Amino acid sequence: MLVVGAGAVAERKIRALLESGACVCVVAPEATDAVRQLASEGALEWRARAFEDADADGVWLAFAATSDPDTQRRVAAASEARRVFCVAVDDPANASAYSGAVVRRPPFVVAISSSGEAPALTRLLREVIEHVLPGGDVVETAKRLRARWIAEGKPMGARFDDLLEELRRKRG
Repeated sequence: MLVVGAGAVAERKIRALLESGACVCVVAPEATDAVRQLASEGALEWRARAFEDADADGVWLAFAATSDPDTQRRVAAASEARRVFCVAVDDPANASAYSGAVVRRPPFVVAISSSGEAPALTRLLREVIEHVLPGGDVVETAKRLRARWIAEGKPMGARFDDLLEELRRKRG
């Protein structure tokens, strides 16, 4: 993966890519302390310079995450010339693909996208979902109940109310 830019917004994208196991190359003359640290640890490759069209060679997805409109356009053009998808952060005119805001709370994965039309709202919705999405003991309760329902042969349609009742009981 190619990420052009290494500011705060790019840093969030870089972290998400690394968390999903991607091999990341960052091109930017300057970088946040966190991106510099990740590079020094060998978690990513950082080319501390301005973007060059050849940076898009051999990649299959590029992220243009800069505040410079000219660089955004150049990344998009270089990507298009190489038939590489380009996610241009907060810049739909230069994007050939969009990324979503993703919440990972095993076993749940929730992705939200506005197709580049309202990125701030997408981020807000992700934060709301992170706040309300259950984890830990609630998931374990649901898994335990599911195993019991399957053993009892309880029909799917009859399970939802039982789950709600069990969760209410645990809260109260």
